[in-house]
Amino acid sequence: MTGEVYLVDALGFFLQLWPCTLLCFVPFGEEKLKVKKRWIYLTLTVWVLAAAAIFPAVTHLPFTGTYLAFNLTANLYMLAAIALTVLAHSVIVRENIMKKLLVVYIIILYAALIYWLSNRFEKLMEPRFADWGGDIRAVYDPTYIMFYPASMATIFPVVFVFMRRSVASFLREIEPERMKREFHYASLSTAAFLALMMAADMTLDIYEGLSNFIVLFLVLNQALLYWMIFTSAVNRSREENALRAVEAQKLQYDRISQDMERAARLRHDMRHHWNYLYSLVEDGDVDKLGEYLSSLAEQTGHLENEVFCEDATLNALLQYYAGRARDDGIEYTVAARCGEMNVRPEDLTVIIGNVMENALRACLKVSGERRIDVAVGLFHGAFTLEVTNSCPGARIAKGFEPDSEGFLPAGAFLSTRNGGGHGMAAVADLAGVYSGTALFKYDPEAGTFTARVILSGV
Repeated sequence: MTGEVYLVDALGFFLQLWPCTLLCFVPFGEEKLKVKKRWIYLTLTVWVLAAAAIFPAVTHLPFTGTYLAFNLTANLYMLAAIALTVLAHSVIVRENIMKKLLVVYIIILYAALIYWLSNRFEKLMEPRFADWGGDIRAVYDPTYIMFYPASMATIFPVVFVFMRRSVASFLREIEPERMKREFHYASLSTAAFLALMMAADMTLDIYEGLSNFIVLFLVLNQALLYWMIFTSAVNRSREENALRAVEAQKLQYDRISQDMERAARLRHDMRHHWNYLYSLVEDGDVDKLGEYLSSLAEQTGHLENEVFCEDATLNALLQYYAGRARDDGIEYTVAARCGEMNVRPEDLTVIIGNVMENALRACLKVSGERRIDVAVGLFHGAFTLEVTNSCPGARIAKGFEPDSEGFLPAGAFLSTRNGGGHGMAAVADLAGVYSGTALFKYDPEAGTFTARVILSGV
């Protein structure tokens, strides 16, 4: 083995394996990894470099004298390196096994595409390197050394961005317990794809033109199939989440409505309470007076009498949450300027309810000052709600860019509740019904979370 052959085989091995090892970890955020991503990339690079340095020596051992033994040794060494990478991937990534395997399936497709393109490139460049190396055996032709850097400069960045954005987004939305059907389809199609690729590769020299067409068709067909499988899983997950959210919102709406009706009845009955209290004072019955006042205070714990705005539903909701906030020791301020609105009471209840429930829940986790500031009004025909509350922290997913004011969509925030929450998504969905928007912002310096909802044409 000459130094030239050693360099070509080592470099070819590294350039073929290294991009695939990096892509294994790209779709997963830092919260899903046991090690910082930069350390993973550095360790993988060192590992592949070490494996590449040993590769040429292994393929030229004495027992690899025949062509069959030579190729078998090279392939087994490559498979062993891939197996170790997949094993490291399964250990380091804290995610459901089905999601991790789906990522591996996509990388297999990427590797198949690179393999096919490199072979086509080799055929085109073969006349220029017909005399390279003479009879010396080498796993990689010098054409690979030209093709792999070119593919890493063109194809790899596209796949990298696709994995970091689209695939990562898919994985966040797909719930493992409801993706078994799609996972089975992906596994079977991957097995069939690999079998057909091997068959096509074995017939490459005999039916080169037909084989080229078949391989290209298989790669494109598999890419389309993966896209359909992922899209189906995400759509089904969204539909089921939407149904669960609607059921949860209905329960919440019923509960809040019942509380508001109770508050309305209490306000209506207040004059009867005052009459009875006055009679107890006249009779001088201090014991009964104390008992009755204690009972009345308990019944009206959430009753507030402020008039915030002219819209009855909105005013009742603001009163209700004023009582809830003050019962929990939370400073609560409201700046409201709106009259009657063309928003369905149940929709308004869901929007206000979700935003305020999240605000109350966040405030209860704060050890210092707790406050909720509500600004609501009609501006140029649009209903605008902005709620800012004390907040101890927020988990933000990767791949989202805030707007100029630092606001992000609902999907950018990861729920901290067991089983996940659907409140912000429900608010965003309802805002879309009214051709509006729902955006959210966490300010770590101020320790606040802001929800901004705009409904158009109300």
